[in-house]
Amino acid sequence: MTYVLLLLLNLAIGWWNCRVIGEVWDESKFVGGYMRVLVWCAAVQSAVAFSSVLVVLLGIGAYLSGHLTLAQAEAVQGLWYLLVIFPAVGTGLVLTINSLITAWRERSMASIGVAAWNTFSTLRNLHGASEALPKVWEKVSNALKDNKNGKSTAIIVLALLAVLGGVVLTAALIRYYARRAEVPMAVQA
Repeated sequence: MTYVLLLLLNLAIGWWNCRVIGEVWDESKFVGGYMRVLVWCAAVQSAVAFSSVLVVLLGIGAYLSGHLTLAQAEAVQGLWYLLVIFPAVGTGLVLTINSLITAWRERSMASIGVAAWNTFSTLRNLHGASEALPKVWEKVSNALKDNKNGKSTAIIVLALLAVLGGVVLTAALIRYYARRAEVPMAVQA
């Protein structure tokens, strides 16, 4: 049950990030620089969040339909993890540093709450990655070496589909919210 709640939380955070990104998308293109970096970091975080839900659904679906064994379905999730952990941690660090700076400047409950969540999330990801990477690498390597009936290809394709699905969903939501946003006059010119 906790796992399902975490997936729902990832989905909600990814969606919220896309909404916020969409509202400042055009402005960030106009302003550029640090603002644009932050917007792209948040977009990467959203894509990872959405793909985390997709990889679980794809893995469970492939397992329940009999296309993959449980170990192979776990390898799909492991390969997805290997694909997203470095972008997730890198962009998370950038966003965490920015939120700490914002919390220091504003000293509001909202900015402090965001900084606390980002710090917790980044530290959890760093700690988790340091412990999990060797085990996940070994599990995925073994599953890909054990290529029964071309299942290695299925493992790779499903992991890539989850990542691509997260990216496509993120891009679509950002575009949707960007079209709805009021663009400042300076950006419209």
